[in-house]
Amino acid sequence: MPSRHAEAQEIARDCLGSRARRLERVLSRIYDAALRGQGVTGAQLGMLVAIELGGPTTAACVGRRLEIEKSTVSRNLARLVAAGLVDDAGGLRVTARGAAAIRACHPLWKRAQREAEASLGQAAAKLLSTIENRQREGDAS
Repeated sequence: MPSRHAEAQEIARDCLGSRARRLERVLSRIYDAALRGQGVTGAQLGMLVAIELGGPTTAACVGRRLEIEKSTVSRNLARLVAAGLVDDAGGLRVTARGAAAIRACHPLWKRAQREAEASLGQAAAKLLSTIENRQREGDAS
């Protein structure tokens, strides 16, 4: 007779979505710890970089580019604007202070990147890049 909890056990054991969310939390802790002294999180640095690379842009464009929800974009953007890292007048732009923050975060990000790669292992880190590249290719077509 199957266990009453067989379905729940299978979901808990095999769910790729749950595994991905857990991995995201593990990786976020690594990057957030490395960047803490600069006053930004890994997610905020990612948004700052997206704005820098996108030129004058909108919150909606940043959200689409990073595939994050509107409420998350709004919350992190408000923090970046309050910190003087982003100017939101007439389109989102990285300020001189924001550009300096990117430069200051870069070596810390590199250290976190090495730690994350070591934590995952080279094969898993490469697999994550492959998955993202496939997703981008699918989005482009």
